[in-house]
Amino acid sequence: MKIITINKDIAAALSALDDEFLFNKQGRPCLLIIRLKYRNRKMNFAVPFRSNIPPAEQKANYFPLPPRSTTKPKHRHGLHFTKMFPIDKQYTQKFNIAGNADYILFNSIISKNSQQIVKQAQTYLDNYANGTQTPYATNIDAMMDYLFHKEESNL
Repeated sequence: MKIITINKDIAAALSALDDEFLFNKQGRPCLLIIRLKYRNRKMNFAVPFRSNIPPAEQKANYFPLPPRSTTKPKHRHGLHFTKMFPIDKQYTQKFNIAGNADYILFNSIISKNSQQIVKQAQTYLDNYANGTQTPYATNIDAMMDYLFHKEESNL
């Protein structure tokens, strides 16, 4: 796992597919989780950092991190599984955490809790694949179709 951002062109394409895709801001950081299983296929997923996860969100749908300065009262900051999406490594870019005390702290917390994060992400994907989608979830299937058709056309 590592903190990344995604290529602006692929972000624009995925945003056009799904209104719930959170990349209206250039450079939004995500946690890249490699090789999760979705519909009998192993693939990479990116889980966005989100500073204002609504208070009503179920705890199983996010991994909490310390609040940021932009976190509103009663909201949560963390990795929001409801907004996760499939991504190929070729569309990722390094997110520079050097000199940023917040992201150095977040990276440390993530490293210490990597097994729990992977387990929560996999559980979310299993539930999603079985038809238990939460409101405001990204459309993982539409994004997969787009990414795989794009890869096939590049061959």
